[in-house]
Amino acid sequence: MTLLSIAGCLASLTGTAPAQQFSAPVTLVHSISIPGTEGDFDFLTVDLKRNHLFVAAEENHSIEVFEATTGKHLQSIPGVKTPHTLAYVPDQDELFVADGGDSSCIILSGSDFHQIDRIPLIDGSVTGKTDSPDVGYYDAKRRILFLGNGGKSANLPYSEIAEISVDTHKIVGRIRVEANNVEAMAVDEEHNRLYVNLRDQKKIGVIDLKTKMVVDTWTTPEMNLNTALTYDAVNQRVFVVGRKPGIFYAIDATTGKVVEQNPSVNIADGMIWDSQMKRIYIAGSQGLSVFHQDSKDHYTKLTDLPTNGGKTGLYIPELKQLYIIHPKTSIDDAGLLVYQVNP
Repeated sequence: MTLLSIAGCLASLTGTAPAQQFSAPVTLVHSISIPGTEGDFDFLTVDLKRNHLFVAAEENHSIEVFEATTGKHLQSIPGVKTPHTLAYVPDQDELFVADGGDSSCIILSGSDFHQIDRIPLIDGSVTGKTDSPDVGYYDAKRRILFLGNGGKSANLPYSEIAEISVDTHKIVGRIRVEANNVEAMAVDEEHNRLYVNLRDQKKIGVIDLKTKMVVDTWTTPEMNLNTALTYDAVNQRVFVVGRKPGIFYAIDATTGKVVEQNPSVNIADGMIWDSQMKRIYIAGSQGLSVFHQDSKDHYTKLTDLPTNGGKTGLYIPELKQLYIIHPKTSIDDAGLLVYQVNP
């Protein structure tokens, strides 16, 4: 799909002319096709120094590299099986890759992408689901990469969250979680907690990072297939998005109670909290929902936009750009959508 045709779709949805879209929270500035790239995508990360945007092409068995400023496709990195979570560590110049097809965390050089190390995790090959490991979270302050592994992909009733030191390339801790489908997670630095979606249980787990135990779980009757999660540390609010239906939840981290919920795009994989603009960007197969935080307990939906089925994304504050990656469809190649984030 061309940039012009997507702009036309936005105009038809909003009922405004393209020239009026600059008052919208985001403006599409680049649409880059990547012909020949098959299947779904997962998570993204960035090497700002080299201007490299990395995208996990999980079903294409590659990592796609783009120019972060323009979105230009630069190259494909082969040699991975099913990449999911990506984390780039600037001072080490290393790219950490959760490879569910290899049941490991692979570490690549940021300069030439050769493999530096491999950390074995729980073997998920028994089911062929290629989701051990899958979702993770890089805590730059602790210098720990948290990676969910095990669970249903390994035909186990429980999962583990591995704590990987980015300095030593060693597993320095394992947190057992009595759920077989661990999804997005985020760290609460002040209270030494890890919040994690326990999707099969329709709950959010609260993990004490000192004892490495689940100390509480939260839920609400409407929650289903809770997948994406992020955290507002200032207001102590956990944001979660469910599927079927798509619902955005704001949860008080001090009580575990839902303070507000709103309809959102369905089949969301990615959610980004922009603390500067007080916005939440939710990427789902039905499009992009943007919410504004009016107060810590009240949220207004600013827009819903089409994204050609893209359900993961990344916001780079230094560039004021939001990226959504979408798969190939019956009418379009796979591609990267680059949005300018407007005041």
